[in-house]
Amino acid sequence: MKILDLEITPGISVSLVDLPLDMDGYHDFFGIWLVRDEWRKRNTLVDVGPTSTASILIEELYELGVKKLDYILLTHIHLDHSGGLAELLRAFPSARVSVHPKGKPHLLNPERLWESSLQVIPEMALAYGEPSPVDDDCFVPEETPVPGITAVDTPGHAPHHRSFFYGTPEDRVLFAGEAASTFTRLDHLVPGEDEGRYMLRPASPPRFYIETALHSIEKLKGIDASLLCYAHFGYTKQVRKMLNEAGDQIRLWRKLFGEFLDTKGYTHETQVGMDELLGFVIERDPWLADFSLLPPDVGSREMGFMLSSAAGFLGAVLEERKV
Repeated sequence: MKILDLEITPGISVSLVDLPLDMDGYHDFFGIWLVRDEWRKRNTLVDVGPTSTASILIEELYELGVKKLDYILLTHIHLDHSGGLAELLRAFPSARVSVHPKGKPHLLNPERLWESSLQVIPEMALAYGEPSPVDDDCFVPEETPVPGITAVDTPGHAPHHRSFFYGTPEDRVLFAGEAASTFTRLDHLVPGEDEGRYMLRPASPPRFYIETALHSIEKLKGIDASLLCYAHFGYTKQVRKMLNEAGDQIRLWRKLFGEFLDTKGYTHETQVGMDELLGFVIERDPWLADFSLLPPDVGSREMGFMLSSAAGFLGAVLEERKV
């Protein structure tokens, strides 16, 4: 379902489409962005969501009056961002796909991506659905940038992660994927909450590299934008503030994980109880202060993803201590 439309400038608008998954808590989570650009006479989609929700997205695009897609920008190839690509291309065969060259082989032949997903996140992989391969001629050549769009490599969440700046006559819109963490506005989930209340969570699944992620955030801060659009979930006009906070939270987690390990005397991942570690962090992280306000289904979903983020972060901190 469509959540909102934002007019960026006369003739250019962005729409946020929510793709609810048939699992408890999986709403207001998969954020797909549509850019309708009358200046350039084109429609651009940022990410496509999993295979299992592709039909929902296609139907929503039709309802929005989209008869033709010109470009699909993939921030990365995890199943919840790229899984539905083949279905979208069947519905909009003229669309051309922009993705990091490291991700492209897994879209041409997704067998390894699917098998590894089944091993690492079996329940979620089955809920997302198996991706189908796409043809090589659907891709934008790496040496031919899309006019008006600046692709910035932002590894951290994934080695092949990219963010995209979409240029307008006055400014730019930043589609950060998961390079700027995940963003939860409380007013989307809790009736009556102030729109200024939000939560941040690092998107740091194993293997995660702290300095790499921080460097990516600094790269994003180097290009001005008036709107920051998250993959999970929503948007903010306080672009510089939220990029700074994403970096500050990563540095805080590094400090808190170190304090926890030192207090317990732990030196190896197998010694750590992840629930205890995460409880320690949540109590001390101001960006997670409103966690208890989340609806139970969303809280359960977020706890699962926070455990994954904590596992990636723990591995990164322990790896740094070896140096």
